[in-house]
Amino acid sequence: MASHEIILLIALSVTLATWGIAQAIISLIHGDRHKLQHRLVSDWRTDPQDLLNPSVTLCPDLKGIPPFLAKLPLIQNINRKLLYAYPQARLVRFLPFVAVLGMSAFVITTLITDSLLLGLFAGAIASYLPIMHINAKRARRQHAIATQLPDALDFLTRVLRAGHSLSTGIQMMGDELPQPIGAEFRRCYDQHSLGQSLEDSLRELAHKIDSSDFAFFVTAVLIQRQTGGDLSEVLSNISTMIRGRMQLQQHIKAITAEGRLTGYILFAFPAVLFVISYLLNPAYAGVLIKTDVGQKLLAAAIAMQFIGLFAIRKIVAVKV
Repeated sequence: MASHEIILLIALSVTLATWGIAQAIISLIHGDRHKLQHRLVSDWRTDPQDLLNPSVTLCPDLKGIPPFLAKLPLIQNINRKLLYAYPQARLVRFLPFVAVLGMSAFVITTLITDSLLLGLFAGAIASYLPIMHINAKRARRQHAIATQLPDALDFLTRVLRAGHSLSTGIQMMGDELPQPIGAEFRRCYDQHSLGQSLEDSLRELAHKIDSSDFAFFVTAVLIQRQTGGDLSEVLSNISTMIRGRMQLQQHIKAITAEGRLTGYILFAFPAVLFVISYLLNPAYAGVLIKTDVGQKLLAAAIAMQFIGLFAIRKIVAVKV
């Protein structure tokens, strides 16, 4: 194995390790999400373990997947995201597509570069591209639902004040509200009409959408169903709170735009400068590629660039 391939593997490993550690720290910091999830599963009529098991309530379409794979949290997470992005898709068809795409990239890259490591690297990237597309589409859909949620709550508030029941209000939301939030409430009502309790249907919908604002709405409904109270007034207050937080988020996004742009420029500037230097003077810039010391410095620089980008994004990201 060539020395520059070893350096590339080390840089990739350091970057992935840094990303993993950062995600672990973020999951420990975000305790409010865990509190909401605990509230969403705290019901004496339902086994919490069943609600927390994605294969039971959230991922029913794992037919054809080997049992040892279906039990893996990674497979269940991919299946949830796939069903959310493409409700008609099935994981049993998606996984072979990912495998074929990754294998094709591996074979083609290996034949062109005559490097097994680069082939593995290209295969891993090609395999991750469909998952990245699903994550992006899921994020866009969640953002659209979060934007439509205040109007949806106002609509439900008016329905309840008109004297209709909550289940009827959810049915009307599914029929009258625009996509994509209308389709989600329509699916929730369909599950309820087929015999599932309204609480469990809303609970599954909250886990599927995975939004703190939507979790607040479902939590309010669950509490009201158990203790009573004026649900319309509670929903009106939640809608006002969500609108205020959205306005604050937009204001923060505007005033931190310069910092985020600076971070992207600082991240891209060394790479662009290196390419220009190599084109103008290959002998000068090629030292970083052709020598062992240069390869080590280049690998360390790539790793520190990603660490710096992550640090800048966390600095300018203000949690509301």
